[in-house]
Amino acid sequence: MTTIAADRRTFLKTLGVTAAAGLATLAVAPRASAAQTVLPTTYQQQSNFFYCGPTAVAIALSAKVQPPSLDTLAAELATTDNGTNFGAVSPVLTARLPGATYRDQWMEGTSASQADADLLWKRATTNVDDGFATVCNWWVVAGEYPNWGGNTGDIFHFVTIDGYDAANRTLRIADPAGSTLSASLPSHHWLSVEQVATYCAGRGYFW
Repeated sequence: MTTIAADRRTFLKTLGVTAAAGLATLAVAPRASAAQTVLPTTYQQQSNFFYCGPTAVAIALSAKVQPPSLDTLAAELATTDNGTNFGAVSPVLTARLPGATYRDQWMEGTSASQADADLLWKRATTNVDDGFATVCNWWVVAGEYPNWGGNTGDIFHFVTIDGYDAANRTLRIADPAGSTLSASLPSHHWLSVEQVATYCAGRGYFW
């Protein structure tokens, strides 16, 4: 874990972000831009520590349809108190969104390359333009949680990309954690695509 954390912190430093900042002051992009495109999603906060998967899926579904209850989605995703299996997400999104075919993108390694970030940008922005959200499975090392930085251990977490800012090349993240994780955590983050891709490294996303 030490090597993974060091690799990710080294990468984030190249973006001008330090572990001491915990991304708290540097992760959020300017919020007022004519270049922003945001889906009409309905935000929900996860009801317990292991419902981030069902909640991220519910937020993604809400861009197009009325999502079922979190308990219903948890059953479909086979969510347990150990979390949600990576391979369960795309089939549920595809089954519940007419005309959609979601695919898994597993990302090897401990940090994302520029090519990884560029591919995520292309896929996520195209999804938004087509009216669909993208779900991510993050691996955030200790001290690096966006707009907080207070996590003392690694966090595995599902979030939803429901918008983008073309001028700043940032993605809007709907974060189900909310006050379940920290009272100061906002419901949404504007993060550079490079940061989002790095959080996906070692896990992946569904597009």
